[in-house]
Order: sequence, then structure tokens, then C-alpha cells
Amino acid sequence: MKKFQLTKYVNPSFLAIIGLLLLYGTIMVNSATSGSGLKRQLFGIAVGAVLLGFFWWFDYRKMKDWIVPLFILDALLMLSPRIPGLGYNAKGATSWLALGGKIRLFQPSEPAKLVTIILLASIMVAYKGKIGSLKDYLKILGLSFIPVILILTQPDLGTGLVFIAIALGMLIMAGAKARWIIATVVIGLSLGIGMVWIDGIADTKVGHDVLLKDYQKNRLLVFVDQNLDPTGAGYNLKQSKIAIGSGQTTGKGLGAGTQGNLNFLPERHTDFIFSVVGEELGFAGAMALLALYLALLMVSLNIAVSSVDLFGTLLVTGVMSMWVFQILENIGMTIGLMPITGIPLPFMSYGSSFMVTNMACVGVLLSVWSHRAFQSTAKGM
Repeated sequence: MKKFQLTKYVNPSFLAIIGLLLLYGTIMVNSATSGSGLKRQLFGIAVGAVLLGFFWWFDYRKMKDWIVPLFILDALLMLSPRIPGLGYNAKGATSWLALGGKIRLFQPSEPAKLVTIILLASIMVAYKGKIGSLKDYLKILGLSFIPVILILTQPDLGTGLVFIAIALGMLIMAGAKARWIIATVVIGLSLGIGMVWIDGIADTKVGHDVLLKDYQKNRLLVFVDQNLDPTGAGYNLKQSKIAIGSGQTTGKGLGAGTQGNLNFLPERHTDFIFSVVGEELGFAGAMALLALYLALLMVSLNIAVSSVDLFGTLLVTGVMSMWVFQILENIGMTIGLMPITGIPLPFMSYGSSFMVTNMACVGVLLSVWSHRAFQSTAKGM
């Protein structure tokens, strides 16, 4: 009788890292909100755990032929906040669904991230790991940027950047040539600089911006000159750096952070949760968190490599691209290395929609890991 091997279906290291991140995040959200955000955070984890279990059990390979339904679902999720009576405006973007336009439910752009990853993997797998012509690359790139264009209608520039990072990461794994990727990034950056320049001229000539919202342009200007408007557009960054620096080596202790508890630090439980980590747990706590993220990405990479089909590898690559960009952007913006975009930190920031989506992504990765036991050992890449 063949012996059952648990590790064929369960990745203990991956589950342990996720568990530690969830525990770490729950403790920090509880501290940042003085306990008021704990119930909602636990609710998000509980709902996410259900979806994690479902996607873990579900055979991810069945999703490969769902291109048309996924396109429709993706578009509906992106455009649903623009439907009169359903959308809720927060921080300059109509990105929430709400009952009667008042009671917030969830952010459709969050589950749309996972839908987009599945959709792009379904499209790219047809090229069998090699995008041979520029025509094919541009076609895939165009399809990849449809979700980005839809999310910008809200407008939500920060989340749009996450979708761009997902698409570029998956294009690299799908076999796109490096020079095409580099050219795409250069053109994108040039367009971004051009938008700021055009808005600067428009602001002078007609008295208002035409392409970017005022807060979006101000965030970019503060990134270039961090001493600009320290009591206005640059206030968040200034307080974040003060909080992280004041934590020194071991921090002030849980719940003892002055910048957070005295409300100097805005959005301390969401966008600036890393600032709370730095102030209350210091350099040691911040390094422990970075070590957990590094372990998360290394184990995820192992899952991608262990997959015996390209579709599974592309799914894991999409999730990893999302996590890498969100980690680098969130932590980078709290210390002034990245512009402030309002992107939360995976498994740490407060928010049910964000947590549920990340937990569902964990389930997809576990599905790729566990179902490799049923596949042949010959790689389909």
C-alpha cells in the first residue's frame, strides 16, 4: 500500500509564514486602532480563510479556459463603482461599492486583482512560454492594459500601478523579450512625466489640472522635493519618517507610539501600518517583518518552479508580482523612497477586501502546489 505523504498536498513552510504574517498584522492593527479595528480585521481573515480553502481544494487548471467569463467579470468589477447609487467616493476615488451610496461594502478592485491574474495567465499560456513576435507582444500588452484603463476610470492611480506590475511580471514569465519590457517601462514613465508637465501648463493657463487630480500631482511633487509643503501635501511623509526614526532599535513598545496614538500619523492602520511597526517595534520589528516577506516570496518562488505546467507558474508569478510591488511601494512610500500612492501592505494593513483577496491568492498558490501531485513529472513549459 502506497504511503500517504502530507507534504505532497500541504506546504508547511508556506502556511507557517502566512500564519505568522496574519498574527503580526492583527497585533499591529489592534495596536494602531486601540482595539477598535480588531473585529473587522478578524472578520476579513475568517472570510478569507473560507476562500483560501475553496481555491486550495479547487483544481486551478479548470480556470484556463474561462477567458470570456473572466473578461466580463473583470469589467463588471472595475466599472461597478461607477453605477449610480452603488459607488462610494473615498480619498478622491469612487472605488467602493456601498448600499444607498453610504454604507461601504467592499472594493471591487481587490477581487479584480485575482480575476485579472487568472485572466492574463489564461491568455499567455497559449504562447507556451515564448512570445516570438512584437505583434503578439503588443496584442497581449493591449489586453493586459484593459483592466488598467478600467481602474483609472474610478480614478485609482495607485491600484492601477498594481495591475501594471502584475501584467509586466507575467509577461516576463510568459517569454516576452527583455527589450520590449524595458521599452514599455520607459514609454510608461515618459507618459507619466508628460502628464505632470501638461498639467503644470494647464494649471498656469486655465487655472486647473486636466489629467491628474490635485492630490495625485501633489504626491508626485512631494516625492521629488520632500520638504515641499510639510503641513499640507508633505505632512503624511514627514510624520511617517518621524515615527519610524523615533522607534530606534527596539521601539517604544506596543501601543506606546506617540505619533500614532496622538493622531499625528494619518492612516496609521492602513497605508502607514509599517510606520507603526517602526515606531512601536523599532528596527528589530521592521527587519523581522521584512524577513517574513522575503521568506514568503522565496517559498512562493519554489511553488512556481515546482509547478509542472506553465499555467500554474503564471498564476504564481502574477500573485508574486502583486505582492512584490505592494511591499516595495508601501514600505518605500513610508520612508520617502517611493511616491505616496495609498497602496496597503499585504497581510498587515487594515481592510477586509484587501485581506480576503490576499487569502484567496494564498489558496491559489496552495492549489498549484497540491495539484502537482496529480500531474506527470514532465514539465509543460
